Amino acid sequence: METAPDDSGRDDRVKLRRAGLIEFEVQRTPDRTDGSIAKACRSSAAAVAAARRRLEMDEGPPAGSDRDRVATHERLAGGRA
Repeated sequence: METAPDDSGRDDRVKLRRAGLIEFEVQRTPDRTDGSIAKACRSSAAAVAAARRRLEMDEGPPAGSDRDRVATHERLAGGRA
């Protein structure tokens, strides 16, 4: 939010906050799929892919990968696999 100009409107600040959240999640857990990060951020997979490009990161794993299924299972099981 420090990068937002003083005269920026609410919509501009919302976009910056959303982009910052997505970039944070991509850097925190780069091995998650774009779809899973998007769901956590209430955004789109395309927005996550764009964040990866901005951060010059490799693409995430393909949707439906084993790692994504295990993470979903653990989340649904309350951390118990």
